[in-house]
Amino acid sequence: MRLFSLTLRGWITPADAFLQFFANQENSFWLDRQHNRTDSFSVVGAGVPTGDLTLSSYQDQELPFSWRPGLVGLYEYEGQARFLSVDRAMVFDHKNRKVYLVGLFADENKFQDWCNAAFLRMGLIGGELAVYRHRNLLEGKVRSVKLRHDANRYKQMIKTAQQHIAAGDVYQICLTNQIEIEHNLDPLAVFLKLREKNPAPYAAFLKMGDTAVVCSSPEQFLSVSSSGEITTKPIKGTRPRDSDKDIDEANAKELQTNDKERAENLMIVDLMRNDLGRVAKIDSIRVPVLFEIESYATVHQLVSTVAADLADGESAFTAVAAAFPGGSMTGAPKSRAIEIINDLESGSRGVYSGAVGYFGFNGAADFGMTIRTLVFKGSIATIGIGGGITIDSDPAAELEETKLKAKALLAVINAPDPWA
Repeated sequence: MRLFSLTLRGWITPADAFLQFFANQENSFWLDRQHNRTDSFSVVGAGVPTGDLTLSSYQDQELPFSWRPGLVGLYEYEGQARFLSVDRAMVFDHKNRKVYLVGLFADENKFQDWCNAAFLRMGLIGGELAVYRHRNLLEGKVRSVKLRHDANRYKQMIKTAQQHIAAGDVYQICLTNQIEIEHNLDPLAVFLKLREKNPAPYAAFLKMGDTAVVCSSPEQFLSVSSSGEITTKPIKGTRPRDSDKDIDEANAKELQTNDKERAENLMIVDLMRNDLGRVAKIDSIRVPVLFEIESYATVHQLVSTVAADLADGESAFTAVAAAFPGGSMTGAPKSRAIEIINDLESGSRGVYSGAVGYFGFNGAADFGMTIRTLVFKGSIATIGIGGGITIDSDPAAELEETKLKAKALLAVINAPDPWA
């Protein structure tokens, strides 16, 4: 199979394209990278569910983006893989306002037939976004919300985790909670509103059978370039945004200089360095960015970057396996932290705190951490929230941080406060 591509002469938005081509398909995806600072190419398409996570060789061509046909999907926190086999898609260059049709075909004539069919449907695009978003959000509503762990239980979990830290079992641990929502909402309408109100660099919409994932993640889990460079950008440390500029800047500065937050972030940096060391060339691991502030619609985040080069014989698959689940969602040391998490949390995390993204036929991969995410299945949706716990953590403050992380998601669906 050969890779073919065609650049359109005009611009259409990913939202209009997804609504016209893929919204009604049972298995579809939208990797929304419009607000990604290093790779602002969004991809929309559809695929076939597959349990085969191997990729055969093919004939590539040079393109200005890293995405290639291959596998698109997610890993749940507990390790279950759910992927679509994708052989064609539409890629959107937000910076230069270009649209590419990209696909694997046996010959150029078959590729051109697909392009011609796409051109006919593009002529029908006009106003779908505004109509769809307005109609479907008005029709849906939240019926009830409930917490997996109430406020008192969550604070007790934090205290128990701190006992483990004091005993030397772990240095840091990420505890999470879950909000369960009964609703009749339309997941795609929720995503359209969420990406407008809370833009994020690793946003995604996945529809896989009876499950829809609405993700507005600020965090990169792991990327691997086609040349073998690995990058991970763990987040540890959160502060609220404020409409007052002086207060907002003070919140960001306090986060960047806070000893507890820096120590917690550094623990995860060291953990990720260790994980990448399993698949990286000797002496290639580096930390190009340490304790950087990234600001989003509702929060400031403390972010670091760890990079390395793949060793001979390793691949994007082995790199993801070595680092999964992401250290920022477990704690350190990872294996013992996971054991404690399993004891303290009263249910599985599922999609939350896993990873969503793609593996390409060219050897590249890019996954975001599945946080700031709603997972829809039937009339039930769930939101996972959590935070890193250290010996110095204040249980009341940690509880408030989980509320802050849920704020944007709850606001988008007009849900009541589950802690009230």
